[in-house]
Amino acid sequence: MTTAIVRVISLLLLLSFCTVAAGNQHSASGPHIRVSLLSEHQSLVVGQQQWLGIRLSPELEWHTYWRNAGDSGEAPNVSWQTNADINFGEIQWPLPEQIPVAHLVNYGYSGDILLMVPITLNSIDTLNATTENATTARISAELSWLVCKEDCIPGWATLTIELPISVTNHTSVDAGLFQQTRKRLPAPQKLNGKYEITEQFLTLSVEPPHSANWQLMPLRADLVQHNQKQQWLADNNSNSANVLLAKSDYFSVVDEPLEFLMTDGNNGYYLTAHYNQSPSVTNSAYKPPIWLLLAFAFIGGLILNIMPCVLPVLSLKAMALAHHANNEHDSNRSLSHWGYLLGILASFWLFAGLILVLKSGGNAIGWGFHLQEPAVIAALAFLFVFIALMLWDIAPSGAGFANLGNKLTEGVGFSSQFFTGVLAVIVASPCTAPFMATALGVAMVSPALDTLLIFTALALGFALPLSLLSLSPQFAKALPKPGPWMETFKQFIAFPMLATVVWLVWVFLGQTNSLAQLILLCGLLLFTLLIWFAHKSRGKKSLIALILAVITAIYISVSANNKVNENATNQQLPSARAKQNSQPYDPTLLSELRNQQQVVIVNMTADWCITCKVNEHVAFKDPQLNQLLQQSDVHYLVGDWTNKNNTILQYLNQYQRSGVPLYVVYAGSKSARILPQILTPEIVINAIKQAQQELNHANK
Repeated sequence: MTTAIVRVISLLLLLSFCTVAAGNQHSASGPHIRVSLLSEHQSLVVGQQQWLGIRLSPELEWHTYWRNAGDSGEAPNVSWQTNADINFGEIQWPLPEQIPVAHLVNYGYSGDILLMVPITLNSIDTLNATTENATTARISAELSWLVCKEDCIPGWATLTIELPISVTNHTSVDAGLFQQTRKRLPAPQKLNGKYEITEQFLTLSVEPPHSANWQLMPLRADLVQHNQKQQWLADNNSNSANVLLAKSDYFSVVDEPLEFLMTDGNNGYYLTAHYNQSPSVTNSAYKPPIWLLLAFAFIGGLILNIMPCVLPVLSLKAMALAHHANNEHDSNRSLSHWGYLLGILASFWLFAGLILVLKSGGNAIGWGFHLQEPAVIAALAFLFVFIALMLWDIAPSGAGFANLGNKLTEGVGFSSQFFTGVLAVIVASPCTAPFMATALGVAMVSPALDTLLIFTALALGFALPLSLLSLSPQFAKALPKPGPWMETFKQFIAFPMLATVVWLVWVFLGQTNSLAQLILLCGLLLFTLLIWFAHKSRGKKSLIALILAVITAIYISVSANNKVNENATNQQLPSARAKQNSQPYDPTLLSELRNQQQVVIVNMTADWCITCKVNEHVAFKDPQLNQLLQQSDVHYLVGDWTNKNNTILQYLNQYQRSGVPLYVVYAGSKSARILPQILTPEIVINAIKQAQQELNHANK
């Protein structure tokens, strides 16, 4: 957009210096340039393709432009007028050169150039010709150009040529110029390639026709940064090469084919690159059938019940159900049985609906995306503190809030069970259970109906264990007998809630800064004090304290996004860089290492992902694994998704995943193996050794 504005302004400012040539002439002069309209033959023949040429002859040190001018400039433009039935083809552009101008790079021609245009005379009916050579075709070219040195001067001219129509052709004096120009045209052979899009790069895979110092010149100006060096990485095991091109700030491609000119200065080929929709990867080369995805989602929902972020809340509700297992006189008992299931279904459907709305708006999202917002992390911290206070029976007693804590933790009515289901989904959102990842990954990129079905299966699996306890007296009776120990257990569960708050505050620090963390801690302290005061007081004092507590939580949570650490957004966080024997994930580095036939393990993680943290302590801190990671042919890349990072999200989407953790082990460019989401040191060690053996076998 900026380049276009500059062009318009320059045209307006320099209008007074431009020469406009008009009339019945085949050539014209402008400041620092002469232009001509030429024909390869002296006459036209019906039905035969022939050639016209627009010759641009700038003065020494001045230049004109190719069809894509690059960072600045403007390509020549021509429109045709004729009194005959003639078809005009596209301009055949000779191979351009790169023209550096300050910090910019343009594409154009620094000397005499001929732009050839094919034409075909279809008939002479419109001319009412009755005898040979009795008719003349008149052809006019409305031409505009831009000629530049340090400054640029636009020009316009109307060039006209008259050609008689005859049975045979007579070669013109300009045939040599046309023949020389043909040698500078790209070859008729068309090349095909594939491309992928990352946060910073456009990555192409192409098979060059021979070894040379190739450069890619896009046919569109909004694809790449023309002044950035292109990185060509040869594949030692094939004739193909991978090219890394820095994306333009105006890049807006989705998945359409892209066209380039590939040239070494002497030879050129037009290349069409198609979007690489589904990279070839072990274990994710195809979309599983919907029934299998639903089964994975259901099993993943079952396993989600025992994840560390969910188990404390569900244990508390299970104890409450055990306490009421023998009570056959609860009001609305038949309806209350379904409260927990409906709470979970409503929450997952709401989450699926939010995903579909965001996707329709062009947003790229994944499971746990809301935890990348500091405001959500802060709100969860206040929520878990409030739950801990209720578990200690420090709940507000005024304004109809009496016994709210008991209703939440011990109630078995419909509203209590429904709220427990909602709460369980909220605290489960940072977790991704085994089997669940594949289903969720496909759901994020599937049609709306498939997405809703997968989320429904996940909700049913998640709700099943506690729903059975509520619906079946036999299951409920299998729980420990009620007694005084339940009160102690209820109060003990508050400590895991507070431990979760500690973790959330640590995640909050990584997303914001130390001052924001201090404000959050002070807010949590004030919130706790106000809730305690509301519990101890009565009447208006209790109500005022409760209102102030709610205002404190809302204000600090909403204002948290204003304190985002800009250096952390879309960057690797310090926690990722500090991991032993690791490097921050970078798509360019990964591509280079794979082309060098190195073993690479990629760990996609986030500070708010509890499963990730468990794996890092259980598997990646193993001494034997760390010795293996220190070997020169093994590289450990860590991508931290704690904050929003489109580069990491694009990597996850390549493997049909919507959230972390994701672990992939590469055997150079040979293969990629996805590891399970729950790791042991042996799983990682065996995968790395298998990749080493695969590469060693290939090199023999």
